[in-house]
Amino acid sequence: MIIRAVKIEDAKAINQLNTYPLNHEYPLEDAKRQLIYLVSSPTNQLFVSVIDEKVVGYIQLSEYVCTYGPKLMNIMALVVNEDIHGQGIGKSLLNHAELWAKENNAEGIRLNSGVERTKAHKFYEHQGYKRVKNQVNFRKLFD
Repeated sequence: MIIRAVKIEDAKAINQLNTYPLNHEYPLEDAKRQLIYLVSSPTNQLFVSVIDEKVVGYIQLSEYVCTYGPKLMNIMALVVNEDIHGQGIGKSLLNHAELWAKENNAEGIRLNSGVERTKAHKFYEHQGYKRVKNQVNFRKLFD
């Protein structure tokens, strides 16, 4: 397994991981446009895990800066192909992201995880993450 920075050519594999197991269906062409933007952004980073030249997982980080706390990196997504859970891929991606965050002067990492993702919560807690609070997530899309 290798972990490397994302490439635009990874868009299809990432889109498939977003669809299953994350259940975030999004048109591939739109996802590719988003990926192009993210790759060019200095405040975002994506890493993929590759086995036998196939993307099997990824992690996405975004800078989280506010007036009421230190600079953190926000994990926007962490997903590994469910067929290979338990092999240390998620942990490796998380460790790689933490190292990148430190190198980019972040004081820590934050993340949100859906209330139904209880296995993911146990994973994060096992990696040293502390549950801080429960939230309700709101969204408004513009026409």
